[in-house]
Amino acid sequence: MSDDGFGQSKPFDALNTRGLMAKREYVLGLEQRADSEALSLLVECLCDESWYLRELAEGAFMRLGTAHVEVLLPLLDEGLWYTRTSVARIVGRLGERRAVPALLRLCTDPNETVVEHAQQALVDIGRGNGAFRLAHALHGLPPDARRARLAELARRDRPLETRLQRMMDNDELMSAADPEAMADDHPLVRTSEEGVEWEVLTGPASSPEAGHDRTGPGGAPRPR
Repeated sequence: MSDDGFGQSKPFDALNTRGLMAKREYVLGLEQRADSEALSLLVECLCDESWYLRELAEGAFMRLGTAHVEVLLPLLDEGLWYTRTSVARIVGRLGERRAVPALLRLCTDPNETVVEHAQQALVDIGRGNGAFRLAHALHGLPPDARRARLAELARRDRPLETRLQRMMDNDELMSAADPEAMADDHPLVRTSEEGVEWEVLTGPASSPEAGHDRTGPGGAPRPR
């Protein structure tokens, strides 16, 4: 479904207004249907040579949300470079935790554009509700690969990288039996991070004996 053969038997100018409108209406119709056939056709749009059609399909999948994102995940491993790029953008903006392992693989893709968008997608997921899933996947990598991925993430978001390191140091978190089911609002993840944000903002909590002397000269209590 390229620019040269969309919806008619003879080529048309890719910048022709009628042609662009036809593509927009076509993708909108598929989005509104959202059945299995329509989703399959939207996937085909992401595989098309036309950047405009891919952009329309990206927008459609963003509006459809995570309910249908499973049809996109295989494309992270199988699609053409521009398809992998589109899907990486979609799953990153949707915060799709299931995409984390494939996105980590894309960080070594031979195409630089794919790598760029895979790294950004991982940051987007980590900033959302998927830092634990990202930390768990990183923890499972060989040490050299883990260090490389963390360095890449640190260049984009140092606080996120620090948080991931802290999670990976938590044996209880890293031994979770079902990481796919655990978002950052899971009780185990939240408990592991209690007090961390306060210490980052204020420094470690002082002990009652240090910095809280309430006595005045001669040991008399200071007035409150």
